[in-house]
Amino acid sequence: MRNFNKSFKWLFCLGLILIQSSSIATNKYDVLEKLVKQQKYQQAYQQAIKTRSQNEGDPRFDYLYGLSAMQTGHYNEAVFALDRVTVSSPNVIRPRLELARAYLSLNNSYAAKKEFNDVLNLNPPPVVRKKVQAYLAELEKKGDRITQHSVTKSLASLSFGYDDNINFGYDNAEIDLSDFGVVTLNDSSVKQGSGFAEGKFQFKHRTLKNKVKSTFFSANATHREYFKNSDFNVTDLDLRTGITFNHAKKQYQLVGRTRPVMLGGELYSNTIGVDAIARKSIGSSQVGSLKLSIEKYDNKKVALSDRSRAIVSGRIDKQVGDTQHQLNLYLGKEWPDKSEGKQYSRNISGIGYWAVKEWNKKDRTYLGLDYRHYKHQQAYAIYDNKRSDDRFIFKVGHEHRFNDELAFIAQARHINNQSNLDLYDAKRNEVKVGIRYDWD
Repeated sequence: MRNFNKSFKWLFCLGLILIQSSSIATNKYDVLEKLVKQQKYQQAYQQAIKTRSQNEGDPRFDYLYGLSAMQTGHYNEAVFALDRVTVSSPNVIRPRLELARAYLSLNNSYAAKKEFNDVLNLNPPPVVRKKVQAYLAELEKKGDRITQHSVTKSLASLSFGYDDNINFGYDNAEIDLSDFGVVTLNDSSVKQGSGFAEGKFQFKHRTLKNKVKSTFFSANATHREYFKNSDFNVTDLDLRTGITFNHAKKQYQLVGRTRPVMLGGELYSNTIGVDAIARKSIGSSQVGSLKLSIEKYDNKKVALSDRSRAIVSGRIDKQVGDTQHQLNLYLGKEWPDKSEGKQYSRNISGIGYWAVKEWNKKDRTYLGLDYRHYKHQQAYAIYDNKRSDDRFIFKVGHEHRFNDELAFIAQARHINNQSNLDLYDAKRNEVKVGIRYDWD
């Protein structure tokens, strides 16, 4: 086995001068490429995982990410990244050699043999052909071994903060309604503030079925405990599963999801939905996507609020230097289960912007701006006009990583809901700080 590894290291070095960099080159990842060339693989891996979610699918990034993951022992991640490169750039030798190496590290000799045979089909130089054939002969002696290649990621966070309007209530205890005069609101409708503790847990699992198809499952659980009023404690569980198809620079995804929400210890609502998503790389640093969401909302407290909705959204992701920009546009419509519930159903439109700035390998700052317009389809009984809301959301946060697993997080959020019906005007400010732990 020692001679086997020595031979592969030789082949690894030889492959470096054979890579056809022109087919996957870009100046976008200069820092990452420099770290790889200097064989600072741990730093390169840390740099890559920071922007992994935005850049996965770009062949050059996937190659550098996969190589640094391979060199630091993250073999599952290396397989996923390098496999995407071989799909989008099938005639490049080096990524296939590295992918074969990753498979060998996972004891999957069957998959490694396939990649070596694909290299032979690319008509490599004689010296490379000879080495690959020696590898294949060695593998034939050992027999085929297959292990399932999958990636599991988890994180947990604990934070503390203050929310000045936990129930999104009205500023005053009294409101002047037409035809009814001055009405005194109950306590639950009036603005309340409280400190809170919040715990989050996230689990993601993805399995590569073949070069084109992968399946995934994710679970996100959040619980917020308010110190002053437990009636507004919230537990939010988001479960998703789906399938992804990759084809060159395009990706298609089908997702099924459910989201039960508990308020004050009791089930408040549940949403069941399905998403159909198409993504495409546009140039070297931009990705466009289109999503259609169909979902059913079931309110456990107000039966007339039960409704179905459809939302179409478009999104552009663009990398500019060390900053990732994201622009979202969306349109939606709701249909009540009962005709009497039209007052709770809405037409929805909006635009959102998100930016993440990487200051260095440990610090990043993010900023989010979102505008949503809700137009209710029928007026409430006590109002002449249909309710129309304009909601503005501003979010800013910072993250400092102590190491690969542990990070400090800080976030502030402001929500301003402006309605043509005074009762529904509301503002909400929230700040929180905490720690997050990530593990594979």
